[in-house]
Amino acid sequence: MTRSVARALIERLPWSAAPAPAAPVHEQQELAPGVVWTNNDVIFSACNEDTGCEIRALRLGPGKKLFCVTAGGGRVLSLLGERPREVWAVDLNPCQTYLLELKVAALRALEHDAYLRFLGVRPSATRLATYELLRPQLTPAARSFFDAGSDRIARGLIYQGRLERFFSKLAIVLRLVRPFGLDTLFGFTDLSEQRRFLQRLDTPLFRAVAHTVLRRECFKYFSGDPGFYKHLPEDLPLHRRIYDNIVRHLGNHLARENHVLALAIFGKYINEAALPQYLNAATYARVRAGLAETRLNIITGRVDEVLAQAGPDSFDAFSLSDICSYLHDDAFDHLYDLVFDAARPAARMVSRGCIVHRELKPPQARRLRRDQTMEHQFAFHDFSMVHQFVVGEIA
Repeated sequence: MTRSVARALIERLPWSAAPAPAAPVHEQQELAPGVVWTNNDVIFSACNEDTGCEIRALRLGPGKKLFCVTAGGGRVLSLLGERPREVWAVDLNPCQTYLLELKVAALRALEHDAYLRFLGVRPSATRLATYELLRPQLTPAARSFFDAGSDRIARGLIYQGRLERFFSKLAIVLRLVRPFGLDTLFGFTDLSEQRRFLQRLDTPLFRAVAHTVLRRECFKYFSGDPGFYKHLPEDLPLHRRIYDNIVRHLGNHLARENHVLALAIFGKYINEAALPQYLNAATYARVRAGLAETRLNIITGRVDEVLAQAGPDSFDAFSLSDICSYLHDDAFDHLYDLVFDAARPAARMVSRGCIVHRELKPPQARRLRRDQTMEHQFAFHDFSMVHQFVVGEIA
């Protein structure tokens, strides 16, 4: 292990967290031409992916070591329920690191109801008082960040990321079509009834409103997501593709069971039975137990640099989120070279791409035994409805 990674793991709390990042907090970094990632704010605060896919594909368990992109932290925490021996949670944005630190501290200290109230899933007037109890468990950099932004804690952290604030704005726009029955859509418990309702809902006027809010320009202006569609073909009608994916998904899955769709439409979670694993009453104890058993290393840094520093034969599994969607071509190729170098024999990988996943170069593709059946299933069933998958075992 090199000195820089070792330094990131020295400061031991109940988990390990990297000290203050080398780059200034307000620095912007270019990931691809035209894609500038600011690191002075939380971009993702909730879990906007379906961790069930990673749970199925990664086959974690005792003794396994996982490399995971942090993002909003929900996927990291939910995967702890699978009892890996060690997890490295890595993100370029220090604010995402701080958010995960606070979620971990709260998960350790709070019972389920108090956890949901603190994060904002349930109402609470005591979030700031709870934060004061959790504050000593944070690194100095995380304390400074949240001390300066205590209003986001008071409002409920789970909804304070840039993407989640975009969803809140989107929810206001979608109120225009509430008379068409979006509230009704999330009330169905019978799929055949939901299908019949969708046929009535899918009118030219409804499609026109939905297409408007799903256009590239709308994402660029409101979401703060710097690369959601960066590498998509210019002639691909993003708004139609997303809308069609949603309609297809809802023809096969109850809307009420999709926490990502509820967040996008209502700006909040509306069905606690469908919450992500780390928030869900049915799996909360399992996740807490996994946290107690797992060595969790929370690192602020570039994913490629951390992988390079970790060295060969370091990890049994990789949960890469949709990081490939934000990288220029050379960085994309370099990332997967590093993933394969850091993989132990038979390591498992799940990589997501926004709408499409760029192809691996031939030497990489030859080393990956892809599970195309699982890739197809995930593209069809994943709650996010916008991802294409690369899933497989690294030879």
